[in-house]
Amino acid sequence: KMVLEQSDALERADRRKNWAFEGESDKGDLQELRKSGMAREEQAAFGGGANANRMRGLAMPMSAPVGAVAMDAVALAAAPAPMPKVMLRDEKAKGDKQAAGEGDEEPNVVVRTDFRSTITWLPDVKTGADGTARVPVKYPDTLTGWKATARAVGSGAQFGIANTTTRTKQPLIVRLQAPRFFVVGDEVVLSAVVNNNTDQPLDVKVSLEAGGSGLTFLPPSPASGERAGVRGRDVVLKVPPNSEGRADWKARVVTPGEVWLKTTAVGGKFSDAMEKTYPVHEHGIERFLTKAGKVRGSDITVRLDIPAARKKDTTTLVVQVAPSLAVTMLDALPYLIDYPYGCTEQTMSRFLPSVVTARTLKDLGLQPEDVMSRVFGGIEARAGGAAPPNLGVKKDLSKLNEMTDAGLKRLYDFQHGDGGWGWWKEGQSDRWMTAYVVWGLTLAKQSGVALKANVLERAAAFLDKTLVEEELNHDMQAFMLHALAEQRADAKQAGLSQFQTKAWDNLWKNREVLNAYTRALLALAAHHFGKAAEAKTLIANLENGVKRDERPDASVLIDGQLPANAGVMGTAHWGEDGIYWRWSDGGVEATAFALRALLAIDPQNKLIEPVTNWLLKGRRGAQWSNTSDTAITVLALNDYLRVTKELSPELEYEVTVNGTSIAKRKVSGAEVFAAPSRFAVDTKLIKDGANDIRIRRKGEGPVYFAAEAKFFSLEEPIPPSGNEIFVKREYFKLVGRPTLLKGLLYDKVPLLDGESVKSGERIETVLTIEAKNNYEYLLFEDLKPAGFEAVAVRSGESLYARELKSGAVERKFGEVGKPAPAPAPAKSPKSKGPKSKVGAAVPAVAAEVAVAEPAIAIAPGAPAARLAAARPVGIALPRPIGIGEPDFTGRDRWVYQELRDRKVALFLDKLPEGVWQLRYEMRAEVPGVFHALPVLGHAMYVPEIRCNGAELRVTVGDAK
Repeated sequence: KMVLEQSDALERADRRKNWAFEGESDKGDLQELRKSGMAREEQAAFGGGANANRMRGLAMPMSAPVGAVAMDAVALAAAPAPMPKVMLRDEKAKGDKQAAGEGDEEPNVVVRTDFRSTITWLPDVKTGADGTARVPVKYPDTLTGWKATARAVGSGAQFGIANTTTRTKQPLIVRLQAPRFFVVGDEVVLSAVVNNNTDQPLDVKVSLEAGGSGLTFLPPSPASGERAGVRGRDVVLKVPPNSEGRADWKARVVTPGEVWLKTTAVGGKFSDAMEKTYPVHEHGIERFLTKAGKVRGSDITVRLDIPAARKKDTTTLVVQVAPSLAVTMLDALPYLIDYPYGCTEQTMSRFLPSVVTARTLKDLGLQPEDVMSRVFGGIEARAGGAAPPNLGVKKDLSKLNEMTDAGLKRLYDFQHGDGGWGWWKEGQSDRWMTAYVVWGLTLAKQSGVALKANVLERAAAFLDKTLVEEELNHDMQAFMLHALAEQRADAKQAGLSQFQTKAWDNLWKNREVLNAYTRALLALAAHHFGKAAEAKTLIANLENGVKRDERPDASVLIDGQLPANAGVMGTAHWGEDGIYWRWSDGGVEATAFALRALLAIDPQNKLIEPVTNWLLKGRRGAQWSNTSDTAITVLALNDYLRVTKELSPELEYEVTVNGTSIAKRKVSGAEVFAAPSRFAVDTKLIKDGANDIRIRRKGEGPVYFAAEAKFFSLEEPIPPSGNEIFVKREYFKLVGRPTLLKGLLYDKVPLLDGESVKSGERIETVLTIEAKNNYEYLLFEDLKPAGFEAVAVRSGESLYARELKSGAVERKFGEVGKPAPAPAPAKSPKSKGPKSKVGAAVPAVAAEVAVAEPAIAIAPGAPAARLAAARPVGIALPRPIGIGEPDFTGRDRWVYQELRDRKVALFLDKLPEGVWQLRYEMRAEVPGVFHALPVLGHAMYVPEIRCNGAELRVTVGDAK
């Protein structure tokens, strides 16, 4: 038995009562709850009320007329069960007399400020000898229903549980209705809802005042003559018995910080007041502007437009300059060397790239010893946490012989009696593993590594006799043939064997159905076999299937013509973007082998630079996704350095900002291994508006650059920007329409910047994201308008990002720098339904569950943005099924969502290259004029990959 000694926040003696829980166990059944000491006449005092912490669900919403009580479905589901009889002092008679003015007592106004949702938690209450424990409980100021639960454990197998519910209430209650937060520049309607819980009408004087910083009350109308201030005018409400009323004040948010609001209600002898503090956020976000590229002539000038409306003390401008980008491949060598496992592939991948790199450096007149004393590639220390633990640990590359000998010994030990290798020493020989080792040992031999006699010959014989068994597996056959061609050319063996001829004929005959990876392998085989014409044909096939992006610094999601960047380096690649089922579909390895083919067969090909750029942008920290594709990419970049001789420059460069020189450097010899030079620009040189960064160079060798500006923007509206990722947010008003057979369906009407909705209406938020490469661990924070709430009530609800087809992207957003074409208006504008703002009818035809977007009847001359409107939506499925969705590819990514007061946070562990779309719903609640600050996105472990969307402004009107 446990007794709760309860009191309210005022600790008035007449409210102190006891609850008694007495549990009696009967073979594990739930115990019966018994309440002792409860006066029957005190039961009614706990009825009604509302939880101030859940005002959105239980308070009087703006969408309800004054005097009405409304609950949405969520609030009804969360409402407590009917209350059992509870005990409180009987003040009904006294209250009625006071309400009628018969009492002499002045109302004592007590301000409620404690709105906890949990009163107490006691994990170790012990009973006395009589089995009773007394626990004091002090109620907070929240006027709502409460549930008390007691769980008991006795000696042996004695367990019990009991619970009861109660409700706290006052004769007169005032509740403050406001957004969860404010944004500077918003105009908001603040309301006080007054509940008269007596049986007499009350004339209630209601007031509202603000303290702290940030908020000014506005006069009810310009003609009123009243001045703005920190206290709203008093409002007198006539509230009928057992009913409620509402008083409104309009306020403007002017400065950031915190603001407290206190509302007071006095009626007859009753009074109530509540006070709450709200955060006031700055109108602005941190923006990041960047331009990167290559100096193609003797000089280049790039411009960054830094707005005057910003916090000047947050502004930074950094210029990075590097003589080589491909040298960043050296960062991956420690990852390969330190990989903790040693299967056949990983043993090969561990030492082969280091051996080949050492030979490349020697051939270019450099020494491996120069490398180990440098910080490679510009991986900043602050980003090191996202990379493997040993990233940045200097490796003595002059000790390659010791590491190589250990690797070769292990490979010799792993070789099977038939000449092949398996994944491990035990098990059957694997053709891919054997081909990989044959190719790798051949490259090692070409780099000066002495091999044990007959190792390559035995392995080549195994591959040769099994070639024809892979006739239907073009990917595997091409990989095996490519390895044999490399080995045969190194051994200077003329001609092809019988099996190699059959394999070549089979692959050449089926070249039209080969993917990019296999075509690149076949092109390299043709090159080594001396088939020059066939090799060039396959290169042409690769060119026809390449995926190019001439403007990786721009996006179709950003409206308007973007300024050109003369130094921008495009990207090009092959293979699938992140999600694939066959090993030969992977984008990194396919592109790396295609680069090797281009360098070997057509070293002047214009695709070489953008392909190399795409590979370098696709790194995850210092490496790519696994040991295999990291090793293959490092080998391809070695070929790039050999052909371009990028590692042997003799040059000097100068960087100027707005006409002032900030740096001069000479680069020669081993200095090329240095990390990119970073030059922080003195803030005195940074101007409002256009800032010109000029880079001059003399001598041989390329110069790569990146200019990055970071600042807290106070612009209005805030424009979109991005680096590697881009985002666009759209709002659609969901207009309900009843149907005979399918119930209530919703038409989607675009909500453009500055347009209005009514309190209580649902809004679908559509986020479209463009990823320029394959990324991991992305976070998008959608900053909500202050008067909106997410419809979902729990974080982690199922949400999916779906990939848009390229045709749908062009139709919806146009091409880079070009607006989307306006679709032709429907021929028959006679459909009946809700009217849009321009008077066009929303179509009355709808599909059951999120099907194809039908044509919409729009009057000629209507704004083009309206033409994308009115896709009927039905029941939200937990996972998209793609049936009847012609705009989507069928690929999707699960999104974890976190609902917060100010934003909806969306987490994607992986997002392949492409344009993706996700949707969730909000509900307009508090009237006012609100700023929807931009969506913010970034890669959590590579903060330079980031974006922000455009700001929108939305007006919420009171429901009529």
